[in-house]
Amino acid sequence: MTLSSVQCLLLSLAILGSCQARTSAGLDAARDRNLLAADLYNAVGAERLNENVVIGTAAIQTSMALAFFGAKGQTAIELKEGMRLGIGDADQVSQRHGSFQQALTRDNNLRLANNIYINENLEFKNSFRDVAQRQFDSNIEKLDFHPPYNKRTAAAINQAVATKTNNQIKDILRAELLNDRTEGVIVNGVTFSAPWQKAFKLEKTKSRSFRTGDGQNVNVETMWTLQNLNYAEVSSLDAKVLELPYQNQEFSMILLLPNRKDGLRALQQSLVGKNLLTELGSMSMQKVEVELPKFSVTFGLSLEKPFKQLGVTTMFSREGDFGNMYRMFVSHFINNVEHKAHVEVSEAGVEQPLETGVLKGLFSRSKKFEADHPFAFAIKYKDSIVFMGHIANYAYV
Repeated sequence: MTLSSVQCLLLSLAILGSCQARTSAGLDAARDRNLLAADLYNAVGAERLNENVVIGTAAIQTSMALAFFGAKGQTAIELKEGMRLGIGDADQVSQRHGSFQQALTRDNNLRLANNIYINENLEFKNSFRDVAQRQFDSNIEKLDFHPPYNKRTAAAINQAVATKTNNQIKDILRAELLNDRTEGVIVNGVTFSAPWQKAFKLEKTKSRSFRTGDGQNVNVETMWTLQNLNYAEVSSLDAKVLELPYQNQEFSMILLLPNRKDGLRALQQSLVGKNLLTELGSMSMQKVEVELPKFSVTFGLSLEKPFKQLGVTTMFSREGDFGNMYRMFVSHFINNVEHKAHVEVSEAGVEQPLETGVLKGLFSRSKKFEADHPFAFAIKYKDSIVFMGHIANYAYV
């Protein structure tokens, strides 16, 4: 073998190894996102079984990847482990999650605001400001949190988030959270509403009965379709599972319908510590008759309590260390992390399904997915879950 042949072989092996490493890193990052989605959904949803819930799990993770870049010591350790940020130092973590956020937000149907604000008497480090703006498209500003100016400041923050999210995320921050002791706040708002690959027929939407989380029966506007879809009956979840693709096929919604009318909590518990997409490996293309309520859910909360359940504690106290964020000689912390998400589901789609109600009788072997009681849902982008939530009562706003 000639020298040039050996060099070509070594170069090919190096390129192959690099590609395999990138693929492995991508799979690991997706797995971590999906595990965190289950963690956060359980932490938030377990106490809210009778209300509609949605959280932008991937947006929360990217927001905390930026916070991790600004953290040191025990605070950095807690963020990395609790938020499942993956391997690598602060630069590697921020680059990986910043790149994911940039890819995710290329679809205009997903709007994201990931902003950090600190007391006007403090200063951001230039290196942190650069990463925040360049990799995470984050608004970072110094503002006056002192009453009575806190009302004006909260209004300005809320307007900035509303502008970035096409006015779907409003009033993310309450003025009373800002006061003389406030050093920093993080606000994270995300919204998603997109057309399906195949539309639900408007004329097939009818008022049907839905059993709410607290056992009441209410009539809800319910969509209908019959088409070939990914479907499975997953015994480990004791649920039927359906995947609805969006027009942009990198996105899809996964619906998880407990077999029991009151099975939502058991479903949540069965997801803890698991990668949902791995659990759904048995899904296959089948003809499915779908009855699904239209819904529009906006849900917001302070993340301190769920974060503490996941082991992220010091960032909210005087023990917090954001020495790589604040340009100061003493440690400073984050008082509040406020998150709000919005997801809307309606009939809108690009193509018409092949089957119609007239042909329904021809497909006697079709499966039936009748979401007439509380169900969970996830929105995935490629191999990563980016939203999770559930519908337990009727509220189409």
